[in-house]
Amino acid sequence: LSVGAVKMFRDGSLGGRTALLREGYMPDQKNHGLEWHSMEEIRSYLALAKQYGIPVVIHVIGDGAVESVLEAFEEVQENGKNENRNALIHCQITDKALLNRIQKDDILVYAQPIFIDYDRTIVEPLCGKELASTSYAFGTLLKNGVHLSYGTDCPVESCNPFPNLYTAITRKGLDGQPEGGFHAEECVDRETAIDAYTYESAYAEFLEDRKGRIQEGYYADLVLLDTDIFTCEEEKIPGILSDLTMVRGEIVYER
Repeated sequence: LSVGAVKMFRDGSLGGRTALLREGYMPDQKNHGLEWHSMEEIRSYLALAKQYGIPVVIHVIGDGAVESVLEAFEEVQENGKNENRNALIHCQITDKALLNRIQKDDILVYAQPIFIDYDRTIVEPLCGKELASTSYAFGTLLKNGVHLSYGTDCPVESCNPFPNLYTAITRKGLDGQPEGGFHAEECVDRETAIDAYTYESAYAEFLEDRKGRIQEGYYADLVLLDTDIFTCEEEKIPGILSDLTMVRGEIVYER
């Protein structure tokens, strides 16, 4: 039996215009989105979780949500260290100052690159060109040393990790568009993307000393793929399948 994180929700979704945006939505800038858990509630749970060493992970999509939750995280840190590994979930709409603050505070991020498949068509019309250019900045965060782990956001999205990896590596939707990628400066290489799914996910649950690597002393959690993900054409990554899956040294699936 292990105790996981406390999950909370600060705001809603970008597509539903309920994510908290500091400057409001374009063209209706009177709409700033909707608050879910109040900051009073979030601060209360953060204080309680700190007593027991439990992480608090909070759904934040808009820049207003990210900023307010970062402030609360900073208040419970000691000596500038994120000992509880509190985390931002999604962390989609950001400017450069927020990205720098996440790095400085050593805040974890749980990101879902697959969201680019749809959101690339709406982020600029809703947030404006300038803010869109610094959003979904998962590559920047990883390159700056932030502990950022990938997830699929199942069941909202498919639990299949390979489309997610493809999107992170290419910054393209599953239709292969846009050509060159959506803000291609945020692309990551294949090794970095796989590390975000494996080692960084283990780090997020305080298990980096026994999960996330294939090496002596670690859990024998591994897959044998039908395609070499490191050398295949990028377009083949979403269709990769597992021929064999092993969990804790036991074969649990074989194709």
